[in-house]
Amino acid sequence: MHLTCLAIFTAVLAFGPNASASAPDVGAPSVQKTTARSKVETYLAAHDVATAADLHAIEPAPEKSLMAIALDTHAEGLTRARAVAALRLVPSPAVLEFLGKLVEKNAKATDAVDRLIVRRAAVALGFLPGAPNAPEQLARLFDNDDAEVRLDAVIGLGLTRADTAPDILRRQLAVEPVARVRDQIERQLRTLAETVPAPAKAPAGPQKAPMRSDW
Repeated sequence: MHLTCLAIFTAVLAFGPNASASAPDVGAPSVQKTTARSKVETYLAAHDVATAADLHAIEPAPEKSLMAIALDTHAEGLTRARAVAALRLVPSPAVLEFLGKLVEKNAKATDAVDRLIVRRAAVALGFLPGAPNAPEQLARLFDNDDAEVRLDAVIGLGLTRADTAPDILRRQLAVEPVARVRDQIERQLRTLAETVPAPAKAPAGPQKAPMRSDW
């Protein structure tokens, strides 16, 4: 009897709310819907732009539901894209990892829904700080045939404010065939140039004693 109770208690600890969370595999099948996830999905279906307050009112930690919806191929495509965009409102290491993998997996997507999802992921990844590989991950989207995907990759790169972003954007500018994408690259380059901090001033040299007027 004691052994049985101990086994149950151990299982609760392993799968309870305090268990460590990690980003789901972007290639994993959709998971069974929970009540909270269903509420989040219903909310996204009715709201083009989610708010952090609304999401947290539905679920204290909505990132798991948002990631699950994003991966659910049975969910409506626009709702999945809105779930990806909403991840920018709930930053965490798991969310950054998830967005990075999503961008890499769908870098050359041809399906319309997958392209919409990766566009939202590109902007969300660029918006969130703390992803050191974000510029390189976003640069992979320049291989996509869809100009809209490349356009959002440019916006994402600009949002990163990363030191490497200007060089990546200039390389794409040299080969980008679509005028509106080139225009956006130039706009982001101007913005990045304006946000670069001014170089630190050299320390002042030793001050000389002032000349005495009675000398």
